[in-house]
Amino acid sequence: MAETTNKKSENFLTIIDLWRLCITRWRWFVASMIICLLFAVKHLVTAPYLYSRSATIMLREDVTGNNASDRSIKDFNEIGFVNQKNKVTDIVRHFTSLDVLLEVASRSEDSLSWGEVFSKAEDIQSRLSVECDGKESNIINLSYLDFSTAEAERILTLILTVYSEKWILDKQEIIRSTSRFIDSKLDLLERELDIVDDSISSYKSRFGITEIENVSNIYLQQQSEADAEILKLSNQKAMAEYIRSLLEDESAQQQLLLVNSGINNTLIESQITLYNSLLLQMQSHMEYTSGQNPLIINLEKELESLRKNIYANVTNHIRTIDIQLNSLQSYHGETSSKISSKPTQAKHLISIEREQKVKESLYLYLLQKKEENEISLTYQSAPIRIIDIPHGSGKPTSPKRMMVLFASLFIGFLLPLTFLFIQATFDETVHKGKDITSYPNINLAGIIPEIRHERTLSKLYRIITHREHPAGIVVANGLNNNVNEAFRRIRTKIEQMTITGSDKEAKVFMVTSFNKNAGKTFVSTNLAVTLAIHQKHVLFIDADLRHGSASQIFRTDGFGFADYLKGTEQQLSSLLHRHPDYPTLDILPAGTLPSNPTELLASAPFTHLIESLRTQYDIVLIDTPHADEFTDAEIIEQQADVKLFVARAGLLKRQRLEDLVSMQEEEKAKPLTVVLNAVENLYYKS
Repeated sequence: MAETTNKKSENFLTIIDLWRLCITRWRWFVASMIICLLFAVKHLVTAPYLYSRSATIMLREDVTGNNASDRSIKDFNEIGFVNQKNKVTDIVRHFTSLDVLLEVASRSEDSLSWGEVFSKAEDIQSRLSVECDGKESNIINLSYLDFSTAEAERILTLILTVYSEKWILDKQEIIRSTSRFIDSKLDLLERELDIVDDSISSYKSRFGITEIENVSNIYLQQQSEADAEILKLSNQKAMAEYIRSLLEDESAQQQLLLVNSGINNTLIESQITLYNSLLLQMQSHMEYTSGQNPLIINLEKELESLRKNIYANVTNHIRTIDIQLNSLQSYHGETSSKISSKPTQAKHLISIEREQKVKESLYLYLLQKKEENEISLTYQSAPIRIIDIPHGSGKPTSPKRMMVLFASLFIGFLLPLTFLFIQATFDETVHKGKDITSYPNINLAGIIPEIRHERTLSKLYRIITHREHPAGIVVANGLNNNVNEAFRRIRTKIEQMTITGSDKEAKVFMVTSFNKNAGKTFVSTNLAVTLAIHQKHVLFIDADLRHGSASQIFRTDGFGFADYLKGTEQQLSSLLHRHPDYPTLDILPAGTLPSNPTELLASAPFTHLIESLRTQYDIVLIDTPHADEFTDAEIIEQQADVKLFVARAGLLKRQRLEDLVSMQEEEKAKPLTVVLNAVENLYYKS
């Protein structure tokens, strides 16, 4: 478990690895940034410019509720008795509501269908921004985006105009509703006063009473004061009971409540005003939406809660009036008992006249309220005051050129970086020497760098198709490039593997690979030349009887190794080819490719051949097929002293190394010797 954790930490992508990977792929970043920049320039050239226009308004006190009654409610709010909402926030929301914007859309353009008007209203809503200047401020800032500055200013002006008109219409509807109620009550009071007047007249005529007997000034004054207070409280109770009856009537839930009723309770008056405003707002929304709309549901819940609060406050107010009336009536009874000695006619007449005064007082009060409502109806000031008319800069708000250009460069840099990071993170292949040396029982014979002279398109095609590099012999005497130095290091490792002076020297080396296209033939042929340069007497055997790739590289056609094993050629010397540039290098080509290479390699002639060659050469180098698909390498391994595995960087999976290590440990075989081929410069020295 600990070894697995260590391997994962060693294979984890570090910042340095990512940096090196980005440096080697700098062309990707340049190309990506140029492409993204071109798209950004195209967007800036083709995208229409949006201009911003803004306006600033101030709400009047009668809109925000900053009058004397609302200030008293605010005092209750501060001590926690009343939960009063911020009306400015509701007004800000009303500016962006479809109730206002539908009217704006219909006025902005003629001959539009309902669907077009609705779409235009939604478009205006998406471009409109309304914000309050502060938590306690009555200043509201509006801004609007449009392709035309004139159109943006026109839309803002229409929004302000339509909002003012709708606000005035709502106030007028409340006033008209109140006027209708007052007219109905006045008609009723007129009839009742006529009845009372007739009663007084008939009573006086019946009993011949010309005037009421004078009562003691003190008693009359006390009784008059009590009557006045009873009259005042009776008026308030009558109005409060009427409001409560409306609240109890379920059929009148959509009816506006009476305002300016004179019940002398600022809390109830302010709640009624708020209730009427919310009811009108909900009725306005119901014209273009259904009752299932979350906005309608929230307004209904808020109205229901407000009705309950008003009903509770009105009930408490009536109870308070009843207590006061009981007290005054008790006091009035005491006063009446003191004048009980007066004629019964005078006492009865006084009671009738008292009723007459109550109705007259209520009648005069309603007449006064009717006059006030008529004045309010004829004069309505605008709810807002424009501080700054719609205005703005001549520069476009969108698109922002510098921001778009910088964003395109950033995206152009981020795309290849993300691709390289994801590719490197999920890459499970071997790339550098540490990926091999981190496994036990694996010897790293050397690292061969990637050959860079290949064209970019050819290399890309080869990477995609996983084809072997077509290079032939790249090493030569006197060359000091990275590839030659890498083969010299491998040569030194091979020379150290030979056990000089022992009974059996390690002379026979087989070269195979874990999988196809690893560069096995490329490594074996160049390694043979490298050994020959060092004056080693080397025999190269092309034992890949399925392809014969090495024979093609050395250009040794004709009979060869397969013909010797089949017995068609008895003299080995006639099959050998001496390298023209390196006289210590002999080559045994594959010869005629057989149909049964596995059986030929398992025959006795192959074993006798290897034994005889040990005494004739310093090193025998055998090129074999890859071990993934064919068993040829396993047969040749029985005659070899050292097995060299060629692994191609970026092609061999790390999991394959783990499987091979486990197999070696189970079979107690010799440690693996690996040559890592085609390592990128990024990982070559790491």
